[in-house]
Amino acid sequence: MGFVNAHFIAYTTDLGATAIHGAYALAAVGVAGLAGGLGFGLMADKYGRRPLLVLAYVIRGLGYGVLLMAAGLPMAILGVVIIGSSWTSVISLTGTVASDTYGLRRLGTIYGTMFTVMPFGASSGVWLAGQIYDSTGSYDIALWISLGMGLLAATAMAMPSTGIARRLWPEFSRAG
Repeated sequence: MGFVNAHFIAYTTDLGATAIHGAYALAAVGVAGLAGGLGFGLMADKYGRRPLLVLAYVIRGLGYGVLLMAAGLPMAILGVVIIGSSWTSVISLTGTVASDTYGLRRLGTIYGTMFTVMPFGASSGVWLAGQIYDSTGSYDIALWISLGMGLLAATAMAMPSTGIARRLWPEFSRAG
């Protein structure tokens, strides 16, 4: 999401849009995030949290794919709306999956650690996208990386739990 927050307006100007139209398009992320958060939350109650987190990451990756194919503002808006629909859902689903995996006893520590580390990844992605753009004059490589990271996250979340974490760190286990 760091790419979208920091580079989307510049990306849309490269597509021929004005900066103000890019900003209006970026506002769609908030609306899509609200709808996505509510929708994914309702579906998670019915279909399970982990499968919905996998779906959210797949959708995010596909949104970056749509941005890659964008030849103008309408397609870029579609891409950012797709990405935005997964934005808030990933935050809440990550916490609930951590709770399901490790229990509630150490959830504050686990969740706090996750959200202390995540901004480093997001900010390094923003920096890397800027470096890529400055070197190539295009955001394409950054978008491919973002697409790949979304699909990698989905793959990691789709893998069955082996219980290794509980064996290595029993103090974080559900029973502990």
